Order: sequence, then C-alpha cells, then structure tokens
Amino acid sequence: MRESGLELRLAEMKAALRDRGVVVTRKRAKLLEVLLASDRHPSVSEIHEGVRAAYPGTSLATIYNTIEILKETGQVLEIEFSASANRYDGRIPVSHPHLVCLQCEKVEDMDGAMDGAAQHHPLDRVSRATGYEIVRLRTDYYGTCPECLSASPLLSGERGCL
Repeated sequence: MRESGLELRLAEMKAALRDRGVVVTRKRAKLLEVLLASDRHPSVSEIHEGVRAAYPGTSLATIYNTIEILKETGQVLEIEFSASANRYDGRIPVSHPHLVCLQCEKVEDMDGAMDGAAQHHPLDRVSRATGYEIVRLRTDYYGTCPECLSASPLLSGERGCL
C-alpha cells in the first residue's frame, strides 16, 4: 500500500474511534501506526510490543480494547487461528485471501489482492445464488514462504493435507 493510502487508512481509523467517543491518545495513535506499518498482520502481542517501544507503560488491556472497537467499526480484519494467536489486518479490513507460512507463521495478503469493491463481488454472487446474506469469506493458503524455503531446502516440494 502506498504512503498516501496508509495515511488515508490512518485517518479513517482515527475517525472511527472518535465517532465511537474514544479519545485518540498518543498510545492509541501509535497502535494504529504499528498496525498499518506491518504487512505481516501482527498479533495483539506484536502490536503491544510495538506500542510499548514508544510508550513503555502501555497496558495490554488498552491494546485489546482498541482492537475490539476497531473490529466493531469495521476498521480491522481479525484473522482467526485455532492453533496460534489471532492476527489483525488494518490495511485491508474486509475479507480477502491470505498466505500463511507453516514454518515462521507469517501471514501475508495474496499478491494482487483485489480492491475492496472487487472483493465483495464473490460474496454478492454467493448471496444471490443461495439466499444467504454473506458477511465474510475465509480463504487461506498454507505453505512455506520463500524465506523459510531458502533457509531449509529440505522443505521444498512438501505437500499434504492439513
């Protein structure tokens, strides 16, 4: 995402918090910056670590509460995992496909991810065909990222069911 797009997302997220009556403190502003600066979809603990680097007294409760409000206002997408910590995407807060590395647990957007309007097209198509009101979709591709593959050539070529 280009710098201008990140600035627009930051402004949208701040406005969503203010609309809910939440004061955008320096700690909360830093949380938003940490969330948007990461293209790896950080966990709450990673966000907390990033905010604490600038504001050591930041509580984990502040992070969780702010993330919850961002989720409720549609400003962040929560990517749920049963075996590890949930991750958060503030850059593209609508359902879209992800790549998940089974080695380092990196979570990335698919290259060439569709823009927000295009992403809803499959949801609308399924809604029309089934009568369901589809609110989100979950498509994740699991494998080994290029960095982990180059670090361990033995991993290349492995395929299987999870």
